[in-house]
Amino acid sequence: MFIVTGDDKQLPVNELTWKLATPQVVGEFDWVKPGKAAWEWWHDAILTDTDIPSGMDNRNTDLYKHYIDFAADYGLEYLMIDAGWSNLFDLARVNPKMDMEELIRYGNSKGVGTFLWCTAISLTDRIDEFMQMMSNWGAAGLKVDFFDRDDQLAMDWYERIASKAAEYKLMINFHGCSKPTGLQRMYPNIVNFEAVRGAECSKWDLTANPQHHVTIPFTRMLGGAMDYTPGSMRNRSIQMFKPVDPGLPFSLGTRAHELAIFVVYDQYFAMLCDSPSEYRKYPDIMKFLSAVPVTFDHTIVLDASVGEYILIAKQQGEEWYVGGMTNQRARNLTVDFSFLTAGTTYQAEIYKDAPESGLYADRYIYESIEVGKKTQLTIPLTQGGGVAISIRPEK
Repeated sequence: MFIVTGDDKQLPVNELTWKLATPQVVGEFDWVKPGKAAWEWWHDAILTDTDIPSGMDNRNTDLYKHYIDFAADYGLEYLMIDAGWSNLFDLARVNPKMDMEELIRYGNSKGVGTFLWCTAISLTDRIDEFMQMMSNWGAAGLKVDFFDRDDQLAMDWYERIASKAAEYKLMINFHGCSKPTGLQRMYPNIVNFEAVRGAECSKWDLTANPQHHVTIPFTRMLGGAMDYTPGSMRNRSIQMFKPVDPGLPFSLGTRAHELAIFVVYDQYFAMLCDSPSEYRKYPDIMKFLSAVPVTFDHTIVLDASVGEYILIAKQQGEEWYVGGMTNQRARNLTVDFSFLTAGTTYQAEIYKDAPESGLYADRYIYESIEVGKKTQLTIPLTQGGGVAISIRPEK
């Protein structure tokens, strides 16, 4: 198919991939619940504000219960447990440090569901056995990784996994996969595809950068939701960035730029990549990350240019969220609040770049102001900068 437009603003909201896809299979999918997740892999499971032994070698039941407590405290719906909980090729051979049934039971008791990582080949070899096992444990879903191919055999794997997972009422996050072409319409239990140069790459190179961030909403995102895994609290400018692996990695772009990703990108299973220890330092930021939805009722692209910048507004119920990002060029973006309801006063909580954020990218300004339908607000974005706004009607 071809998607042709003379207006860049039309691309991030184009639905052609969805509309040309096979309609939903027969069955009920009301058990599918999109949401946000705490996740350990990006920051190597390192906690700096607790006496619990942490790090990749100390991943065990108690450590993951700490992540569950963090998720419950901040209203995150899920815990994502990545590689290491089982043998790579035999999911029934569970890491002896992990009591999976107890861990998942504990999470469910706190309203936090659990996703489990596995490789595509290990899952497809014994799909019914392993899905039944994880369903019996009470798992919410699977992150299925390392397809690394897009031939017909792999295409069959995607559909078989999605179909079987639907039988066991398991959600699916495809990772290490080819670009989506609409299978998520046929099987709504598919909540994400990776198929993008994601935040994990900041551990190794400079490819997950602001230029990339303002390109993929116009390209990759046309296929469907992305598993980009944003949420870094160690934000760095291009002048001060370096890849770190193993250890605590950095990300390119400002703090406000990073928060804007949660609005701009479609991601129905949104992992918060950084450590609970980092998030707890910033109650104002966790107020935003706890509240920002992963699904929306309405989307408006306010301003956009491929590879340059994007400014987008999304509505859920009475609340609106605005996300804006620029590439390495500093610029001003003007938010026209005419999408708001006339006659209503709103409280806007704004996270934006500080004057020094171009160099010290982890610095930001938080402010709360009143806005209405006639408000226009011009916001300066530094190099690699951004802005994130939550908007609620005053009661």
